[in-house]
Amino acid sequence: MNKCTVFVAGKRFTLLSEDKAEYVEKLAGEVNDAITDISLNNPTLDRRSAAILCALDYADDKNKEILRNKSLSDKAQPLIAQADRQSKQLREMKERLIEKDNEILRLQKELKELRAAFEKSTRLLDGKGSVKQEKPLAPEVNPQKKKDSDKRKGYKPSRQYSLFDNE
Repeated sequence: MNKCTVFVAGKRFTLLSEDKAEYVEKLAGEVNDAITDISLNNPTLDRRSAAILCALDYADDKNKEILRNKSLSDKAQPLIAQADRQSKQLREMKERLIEKDNEILRLQKELKELRAAFEKSTRLLDGKGSVKQEKPLAPEVNPQKKKDSDKRKGYKPSRQYSLFDNE
């Protein structure tokens, strides 16, 4: 507790307050100035009546501020409720976005794996869709045997001509 001595309307008051002494002195100064203004504007009033009018002015100001604050609070409540709803929607949208991002990453990984598998399978297939076979090494054939088999099949060797032959 802070102890503070102030003068209001020509009287000395010793106050105990949890507020700082500077704040209490400032309040006392404002009240003293208000009582002085009321006394100057109404010279027929004694100090006590001026203090009562000052107290009524402050009570009026206080009540008007309370009503103003309530009005502002009433106007703010729907806005606060709307902000809460939008905040909830935003959180839900962020969660959905994270889920979609994770799904995209999973699908990209799956696509990459499928492309790799496709490329591997197309390397194994020839253009006709059948599996490529390595050419087996042909067994060595006796050239005379080949000629004999060709004769049986009706093969007739022909001569090839070239444009560049001098014959």
